[in-house]
Amino acid sequence: MCKKINLILFVLFVALVSFAGKNVNGYEIKFKIKGLSNEKLVIAYRYADNQYIKDTLMLDANGATTWTGEKKLNRGVYLGVVPSMNNNFFEFLVSDVQIFGLETDKADLNRSMKVTGSKENQMFFDDLLYMSNVRTKADEYVVKSKDANADTAKFYKSKLESLDKEVKNYRTNLIKANPGTLYSKILNALQEREPATVPRNKDGSAIDTNFAYNDYHEHYWDNIDFSEEGLIRSPIYSNKLETYFEKTIAQIPDSINKECDMVIKKARANSEIFKYTLVTLLNKYAASKIMGMDAVYVHLVDNYYAKGDAPWVDTTTLAKMKMEANKKRNLLIGKIAPNLYLPDTTNMRSVNMYDIKSKYTLLVFWDPDCGHCKKEIPQLAQVYPKLKPLGVTIYSIATIAEEERDHWKEFIRVNGLDFINVADYLGYRTLYDISSTPVIYILDANKKIIAKRIGVDQLEDFISKHDEFEMKKKIK
Repeated sequence: MCKKINLILFVLFVALVSFAGKNVNGYEIKFKIKGLSNEKLVIAYRYADNQYIKDTLMLDANGATTWTGEKKLNRGVYLGVVPSMNNNFFEFLVSDVQIFGLETDKADLNRSMKVTGSKENQMFFDDLLYMSNVRTKADEYVVKSKDANADTAKFYKSKLESLDKEVKNYRTNLIKANPGTLYSKILNALQEREPATVPRNKDGSAIDTNFAYNDYHEHYWDNIDFSEEGLIRSPIYSNKLETYFEKTIAQIPDSINKECDMVIKKARANSEIFKYTLVTLLNKYAASKIMGMDAVYVHLVDNYYAKGDAPWVDTTTLAKMKMEANKKRNLLIGKIAPNLYLPDTTNMRSVNMYDIKSKYTLLVFWDPDCGHCKKEIPQLAQVYPKLKPLGVTIYSIATIAEEERDHWKEFIRVNGLDFINVADYLGYRTLYDISSTPVIYILDANKKIIAKRIGVDQLEDFISKHDEFEMKKKIK
C-alpha cells in the first residue's frame, strides 16, 4: 500500500509533479497491474482529509483497463485502490496532462510502477522511491541511537540532521526545476519558512518579545498558491487552514472574524478554494463548543451568505441560515440580554428581569423532568451561598406547561431553591435559543451577557476571575 511517509525530524509528503501537456477535451488513463485478472480497480480522489470514490473499473484477464471520460478531471491527487488486496492503493496526480498510462505489479504497487506519457507521474514515483530510501536510512539511525552512549547518540543525531538538510535541498531543487506546476505548489506549501532573526538589545534581550510570533503569523500563508484548486484535493490546504485557526491565532471572536475575512479574501483567487474555505469555516464555528464562537457564525452568514457570495446554497437553506443567525445575534457575548417578565410560583405576580438590581444575574433555564436538571439544579442550590457574596442573584426559569406548576413548586420545595423562581408557560425561552436544558447565562449589572451555556461547577471561578479582570481594568 502506498502510505504517507513520516520521518523523525522531517516533514515529507508523497506528491506528484505536473508539466504542461496536450490540451484534450477529456481524459484517458490506462492501468495495468500484473498478477491481477478480472478484478475491480476502484478510482478515488482526495478532498481535504477524506477520500471519495470516483469510479469503479474492471481489469481484464491481463490486469488491464482504461479509464476515459469526455470532460477533464478536476486537478488533484487520485488513488487506484485494489479491493482484493485488502484495499491497497497507489496514488497518482491528475493536472494538465490527462492522457497517460500506469503499469505496475501486485507484488509492489509503487516500486514496480512504470509510467508512460506523464512526466509528472514519473517524477512522483522517482520521488517516492527516493523518500522510501531516506526513510530506511532514518529508521536505521534511530534504531542505532537507542540505548547508545552519549557520543554515539550524538553521532546519529548529526546523521539525522544531515539527512534532514539533504531532503530539504532535494525538495527545494524540485520546486525550482518545476515552477508553476501543481507538484511544486504542493511542495512549496509544505515548506516551513525560516524564522527571521529576532532584533535584540545590547544585553541580548529581545526588543520585541512578540517578534517571532508576529513574523510567523504574518508569513504563514506565503507558500500557499490560493489560485491552485488542486491543493484542496490533497490534505495540505485543509490541514494548513485548521492549524491556522486552532493554533496560530487568538481564540477571540473579534480576532477570528478578522482572520476569516483575510483568508477568505485570499481564497477568492479560485472559486473552489473560496467555496471550500467559506464552507469549512462556517461549519467549524457553527459546531464550536467554545463560548462566544457563535459570533463568528453570525459574521460569516451576514457578510458572505446573506450577500449572495454562496451561490451553491439553495434559497430554503439560506433562509434557515439567516434565521439561525438572527436568533443568535441578540444573544452574543456583549449584547444586552432580552428582557423577561414571567410569573412566579403564586401565578399572581410577575417578575421583570430588568428590575433586578444585582452585580450579576444568572439566568437559569431548566425543567423539573429533565435528567440533567435533576442533577445540576440541586447542585446550583448548594453553590448559591458562595455566589451570593460575589453579588449574584439567580433568576430561575422553569420551561414548563401551566398544568405542571404543582410539580415545579414541589421540586423547588424539596431542593431548597432559594432563587427568584419564575415559569415560562408561553415559550419565551425561544428568545434565548433554548432547545435543551439546563442552560445558564451570566449577565452583568447592566444585563449585558458576559457568559453563557456555562456549567454549575464553573460559575464561582468565572465570576471571581471576571471580578479580577474588571478590577485590573479600573486600575489601568
